[in-house]
Amino acid sequence: MKKTLITSLLVSVSFLTINAQTQPPNIDFEDWETLNGPISNQYEEPVGYGTSNECTALINQFAVTKSTDAHSGSYSVRMETFQAFGNVKANGIITTAQLVCLAAGGGQEGGISYTEEYPDSLIGWYKYAPANNDSAYSQIMFLSNNDQDTACFTRLDLHEAAEWTRFSVAICPGVMGSAEKLSLFFSSSWGDGGLGQAEVGSVLFIDDIEFLTTVGIDEIPTESTWNVYPNPVQGELNVQVLRGMQAEIEILDVTGKRLKVQKVNESNQTIDLSDLTTGVYVYRLTSLDNEPLGTGRLFVNP
Repeated sequence: MKKTLITSLLVSVSFLTINAQTQPPNIDFEDWETLNGPISNQYEEPVGYGTSNECTALINQFAVTKSTDAHSGSYSVRMETFQAFGNVKANGIITTAQLVCLAAGGGQEGGISYTEEYPDSLIGWYKYAPANNDSAYSQIMFLSNNDQDTACFTRLDLHEAAEWTRFSVAICPGVMGSAEKLSLFFSSSWGDGGLGQAEVGSVLFIDDIEFLTTVGIDEIPTESTWNVYPNPVQGELNVQVLRGMQAEIEILDVTGKRLKVQKVNESNQTIDLSDLTTGVYVYRLTSLDNEPLGTGRLFVNP
């Protein structure tokens, strides 16, 4: 992973904004459709997504439902892991890929068309009531070469949250480029239900998801030796300070809201980021005379 700011490179910022990023389908889960099942039954799915309902409609049980417990608007998507038959358990799953419905060895294939550059992050809101220390998760995969290659893969684990909680995950930090398809996947359990590994009773709600990309950062090379590292950062961010000099570092979210500010010098060269949620942020380093010393994207994984 390349550092955003290395010894001989400084960046200054002229403005910070959010790119008009192509979004996943139905990001607020307000749109649903009714489908006909294989035994003269019916079930609902959020428009733009396949669900594990397609695999369990044959036994007239449905792990994915429309919920009026929403972060905003009228609806969210509710996913619950249940006992299907024998040792087989059914995860609540939504995906933009195509589900392969097999009792053992199932999975997903392909995805929806997505040819833009990778976004910086996926954000959204969730509630989760796990059974037996279970965890839910999301996978964000960008596929290329006719779905043969995974060009970019990101996984986010979701843990217990009784109230609506914001999540943010950096997508393939440091990886540039674009792909052909997007496979966006959420599951109510970490384990493979077909192998009996999922925890029955785990319930996941998802609402208001969105891709974000920060733009407006202009890179300007200088001969200064300021340095901000590591990137991605876990816990503390370090600032390499020139002898006898002081500076101020700010941490902003991708909307430009200032979250933290701290002075740094030779004896105080760290800023604690352990309380930030996983995601993409922006750092801005300036001298005490307000001279810009460096600005760049910062990937936080506390």
